Amino acid sequence: MEIQVFAVIVLVLGVLALNVDSRWTVYILIVSWLFSCAATLALPALGGMAIPPETLFLIFLFIRAFNMGGPAGLWRPLAPGSPGFPLLCLTIVALVGAWFLPRAFAGATNVFAISHDAADPNAVGPVPLAPVSGNLTQSVYFVSDVAIYCCMTIFLARKDGYRHLAQAMLVLAGLNVLAGVVDMVSGAAGVNALSWIKTAGYTVHDGEEVGGLRRITGTFTEASTFAGFTMQLFAFTANMWLFGYRPRVTGLIAFASAVLIMLSTSTTAYVGMAAYLMVLVCSRDDRISPRSRARKGYLFATVGCLAILALLFSLVFKPGLLESVTNFFSDTVLAKADSDSGRERGAWNQQALTNIIDTYGFGIGLGSARTSSFVLALLSNLGFAGGVLFGVFAWNCLAARIPTQAPLLNRMVCHAMRQSMFAALIMCSIAGTMFNLGSNFYVFAAAATALSLTARRVASVERVNGVGHGDPPPRVSGETASLTVSLLETTKRQRRIPAWPYKG
Repeated sequence: MEIQVFAVIVLVLGVLALNVDSRWTVYILIVSWLFSCAATLALPALGGMAIPPETLFLIFLFIRAFNMGGPAGLWRPLAPGSPGFPLLCLTIVALVGAWFLPRAFAGATNVFAISHDAADPNAVGPVPLAPVSGNLTQSVYFVSDVAIYCCMTIFLARKDGYRHLAQAMLVLAGLNVLAGVVDMVSGAAGVNALSWIKTAGYTVHDGEEVGGLRRITGTFTEASTFAGFTMQLFAFTANMWLFGYRPRVTGLIAFASAVLIMLSTSTTAYVGMAAYLMVLVCSRDDRISPRSRARKGYLFATVGCLAILALLFSLVFKPGLLESVTNFFSDTVLAKADSDSGRERGAWNQQALTNIIDTYGFGIGLGSARTSSFVLALLSNLGFAGGVLFGVFAWNCLAARIPTQAPLLNRMVCHAMRQSMFAALIMCSIAGTMFNLGSNFYVFAAAATALSLTARRVASVERVNGVGHGDPPPRVSGETASLTVSLLETTKRQRRIPAWPYKG
């Protein structure tokens, strides 16, 4: 095992998180997403597997969540009847399939393997299906993501949990914009100022150009990954701006994120932006805040007018500019399929379809192969059973009713997080190479379901106590009283780990 500098930083922050207010645990977790291409630990014995900061920090996150909610609190998001129960079933299917399916269908089909073996790392052509290191690494990442989902529901159930999450997201979005600007400016000066972050051993595509423009990668390995991550933050900040939450901050960050997405020169970014804007137009954010409808109308009217004015200006004063822009988008979008990258990704997707057929819909096992679309990665790796379970889980997150009795800010953040989930699914469906969606997706999912989960628990307590809707709760004693007090966040629950870690 090789210990990297980031491991020391995470360990120091982890110990700090156990001894300060719980909101700082959320801040550290959220900001760690910006360093997903950094390695804290390298495990040569496991094919060079690199542990990112967010995965190592999970140890401290879990201890803190256990101290706050106990085993019951960690189990509740995955219990039968909860929105996360399909995720529990999916985890079982994924782990069993990662071990069993590559052995059961060994040699029955060819795959573009995910492997870090020294003899043949990431073979260029398809190879016969067999167990690879990707089965282990992807399983570890998925289990850690599910654990983060459970832990975040405990943090969000606390008073001001959603407010702290919203502030952490704004900090992350601001830092991501700063990283994009630094990468763009330093690249223009011929310096790669962010290379020290990218230590996880992934293939790095810094300094590449398309149409004379340098591709923006930020703290990530390639432009499409940066654009996909920025799109999720754009979705969150844009929706919070529509709701009128700190409009100067959210509006500025959303605008800067959109500009960086357009300057990233990523085909995924342009197609994903168009698809997400259609989702944004159709979203019913007015159910949360009626004034958001007017702000949305002003936004799209302004964008439309600016686009028309820019078109007229280019036609009258700069006719060559319009041709240059047209050629640029033709090279990045329309001609993508004819490029080397487009043909390679097309081969991945074609082979994924073949894998589904060759395995009779059972899949080849989590982490056995890469594709160029999350949908195909899901179906080819986990089979139709995994696809159905993930679809049910996503439906529970995206379509569940947001309780009207919840505080307005909580409902605003819940809706914005669902929009970030939409953005993540859109971007990964266009160019996602693996099933792993990252811990950020499951934090979004936790925020999307925690309100309904808490409301369901409150309703069950009221039924037990014989309280009707709108009636004041009677005085009760024993476990029922402690549960009610915990749900309403009026007092602190008894410590499960006395004195340390800090419970606040």
